[in-house]
Amino acid sequence: MSNPQDVFEQRLAAMRHDYARQLAAELGGIQSLLLTPPAFDDRKRLLQAHQRLHRVAGAAGTFGLPNVSQLAKALETLLQDSLEKRAALTSADTARLSDALEALMCEGGGQSEHALLEQAPSVRDEPKAGWSHASGDEGTRATSIWLIEPDQALGEKIAAQLANFSYSVRRFVNIADAEAAERQPDVLLVDAMAENDADGAIGATALAQGGSPLIFISDQDSFEARVRAAQLNAQGYFLKPLNIPHLVSRLEQLLRERTAAPARVLVIDDDTELAEYCQIILESEGMEVQVLASPETIIEEVRSFRPELLLMDVHMPHYDGPDLAAVIRQFDEWSSLPIVFLSAETDLDKQVDALSRGADDFLTKPITAAKLIAAVKARVSRARALSDLLNKDSLTGLLKHASIKSAATSEINRARRAGYPVSIAMVDIDHFKGVNDSYGHATGDVVIASMATLLRQRLRQTDVMGRYGGEEFLVVMPHCPAEAAYQRLETLRQHFAQLRFRHDTTEFGVTLSAGMVCSEEAPDANGDTLVVLADEALYRAKRGGRNQVCCGGALAD
Repeated sequence: MSNPQDVFEQRLAAMRHDYARQLAAELGGIQSLLLTPPAFDDRKRLLQAHQRLHRVAGAAGTFGLPNVSQLAKALETLLQDSLEKRAALTSADTARLSDALEALMCEGGGQSEHALLEQAPSVRDEPKAGWSHASGDEGTRATSIWLIEPDQALGEKIAAQLANFSYSVRRFVNIADAEAAERQPDVLLVDAMAENDADGAIGATALAQGGSPLIFISDQDSFEARVRAAQLNAQGYFLKPLNIPHLVSRLEQLLRERTAAPARVLVIDDDTELAEYCQIILESEGMEVQVLASPETIIEEVRSFRPELLLMDVHMPHYDGPDLAAVIRQFDEWSSLPIVFLSAETDLDKQVDALSRGADDFLTKPITAAKLIAAVKARVSRARALSDLLNKDSLTGLLKHASIKSAATSEINRARRAGYPVSIAMVDIDHFKGVNDSYGHATGDVVIASMATLLRQRLRQTDVMGRYGGEEFLVVMPHCPAEAAYQRLETLRQHFAQLRFRHDTTEFGVTLSAGMVCSEEAPDANGDTLVVLADEALYRAKRGGRNQVCCGGALAD
């Protein structure tokens, strides 16, 4: 099987060869526009040459030909000045244009394809900060945690508690033992005392450089200790005795970021070579990328592809980027869609003007692969965070009431059209008022958040879940007949009962009750009716003594 990095390099090398082969012809066309009599006096031809030079200035540098890019930009700037003059060009103007054109032709128009490629560095030579190639699917194995904890009893207790949340925990007494182990874990959980000496600090850093998030646990809450953790690039710092649900919440956040769905990016650029370059670079990071060469179809494309970011040029032959951005902002559903301009335009006033038309950022061509990837990732990440704030419950990270109800209706309608079963479940935490009354609302929030975490872990990625209200959750399980749904909920119930919560020195457990119904048991019921049937089954579970799963529909008989 081919190495993905090698395939990526080969595709870029082929593009660079194609670009170098076409560059001389492109510059020859620009030269013809400028020098065919009457030289430099035809404003229409000056404008055409200016547009073509703008593309060369952006693309040449991006493809690794910075000298060509700089000379093309210099000539483009001179042409821009000439176009803005109302009077005829002076002999001095013509001389400057001629000199700039001659320099550009010597650098890019008269060299062989091989000579041009000699200037272009390999992508391997580019700075890779923030650029890690996608490594593919790692399978469905349990999330692995390496716990480095010198205290054996404490380590065993932490490992047992994390196992209740479906984590596979491997404990080490010290960092040296972990360094000798094979395979990198998904997360490193390190006692701060284990890295107190110099060798330990180096070891913790070395382990984390393998790509695993690093989290410290400690009994020290000093500013110096926290700075030390930050210097070692730790992504979490938790005090002993550990609040396991809080720790699990952070673990879930880190792992969601690593396993998030691919970003969807729509590239709009009249320069097809540069658009393809951007596509290859972003796809190498696992993103889904589509290129739009006809801006007239942008509305249809956004509706069908649902991009999470638009990457577009500012200057295009028929429709400028700011105009397209303004059109997108006319639609309320796309008001927060990130729009990033990628252009060779270096005039700050024009950049500011372009941004004022509805864009979020301005990137300047030429651009390195690492910078392009970092910029797109950052924007998509912030957009997703904003979407979560709008549609998801802040405490649990699950869908809000209105969103989960809408999702349930949509999924049930889809299942009815396609003819597959879907199961609906209502899940409620038993005696939750007593938890709040006895231990306070802050501890109650920890219990609710833990319930949400367990739902995400014990159910499938295709299942949809949300916080229906208070301590009650609604779960939608497509392609899931009644028996399979019951088994999943029963497993969930058992694992939730094993969780231990802490308030001051008190440790306690909580149970849950659930009611479920399958669409096969109520074939004529719509989404709202199935939710009602699941709710009725939940209350039968409550009346029957709690800590159980009850079925609705025909199964209730």
